[in-house]
Amino acid sequence: MSTPDDPTANATPTTSTGGQQPTSTPHGGQTAAEASPSIRERLRNPGVQSSGGDTRGSDLTAGDFRQTDSRSELHAHGRDERQLSQSTPPVEQPIDRQVDAFELGRQARAERVVAALFLLSLLGTIGFVLVYFLWDFAFDDPDHVLYTPLLGITMALALTGIGAGAVVWAKNLMDDEETTQERYPFGSSPEDRAATGTALKAGLAETQLPRRKLLRNTLLLSGGALAVLPVPFLFGLGPYQNKEAKLATTGWQPGVRLIRKNGSPVNRDDLTLGAVESVFPDVPRGTKLADSAALLIRMRPEDLTVREGREDWSLDGYVCYSAICTHLGCPVKLYEQQTHNLLCPCHQSTFSADNAAEVIFGPAARPLPQLAISVDDEGYFIARGDFSEPVGPSYWERTS
Repeated sequence: MSTPDDPTANATPTTSTGGQQPTSTPHGGQTAAEASPSIRERLRNPGVQSSGGDTRGSDLTAGDFRQTDSRSELHAHGRDERQLSQSTPPVEQPIDRQVDAFELGRQARAERVVAALFLLSLLGTIGFVLVYFLWDFAFDDPDHVLYTPLLGITMALALTGIGAGAVVWAKNLMDDEETTQERYPFGSSPEDRAATGTALKAGLAETQLPRRKLLRNTLLLSGGALAVLPVPFLFGLGPYQNKEAKLATTGWQPGVRLIRKNGSPVNRDDLTLGAVESVFPDVPRGTKLADSAALLIRMRPEDLTVREGREDWSLDGYVCYSAICTHLGCPVKLYEQQTHNLLCPCHQSTFSADNAAEVIFGPAARPLPQLAISVDDEGYFIARGDFSEPVGPSYWERTS
């Protein structure tokens, strides 16, 4: 039962859905949110409360709260968002002076290294010219063993110095940039040629030659000296002017004994049947003369085929041939006793030792040169002269 004074008498009964509390509509069917004053009104009148019973206050006032539309205000002032973002100056990053000083020091050290390499190239060129012209050298004098190595060393310094200097320069003083370029047909357009000219000018600027005088001057010195390097060859080959006559001879001379690598002479009774011995001429530094190495072989006299005109070149089955292959100059040191074949291990050229070292297999085109031998009064083998023809591979000056 309800009484007339019961405030809930006119309330519309509702049912709960989903556990939510029913929302009353005390103002003519409006919800509590619709009946509540707006935020602006509540800020203007702090004492006004919503009908929903929210009694919480706010520490904001109407003067503190301002609802604005930033886009509309920008248009009202004649500006848009892009102008606002462009007008903001970029934030400058502070310069790390310590890193900058380290980089300058590294570049200075690299510059000194490059200059030193260029000067080394200059010294190598000067040394090459001085050795070539001022060294009293005789090609057939075995005591002058330093002439050719000094030429090679000075030339290597001249070429390596300027090459290494250019590499160090590019890696430490120039910008490192990787680019990919497409292949184009031959014949560049005027635009491409103009772009190439611009790139060359930019590359010159990147080398820093205009402002690095030390690099520029040392490069000019070494490069100019390097241009002088081939000039001596324009006036001839100096000590090598008649080298073909020297290439045709070795250290063997009439009456020179055949010695082993340890310097001991070879007696006719030292070798057994089928044995082979590496021999050299008994002259100063004879064991160091690569073109004079020979093989002394003993076989049965009846197994040896004697060529016409060489009847006295061998002795009781002893025969001697050059140990340098006529193909590419490899050492022929493998002897097969049963077949009397001499084998070159490099390219398998095979020579018949019992038949004047004729070629029986392989790329070699000529027989091994034969050395005429005899014995002296003490029974030691001696040479009767030099080899029958130039030893080793063929060359353009030879006549046989």
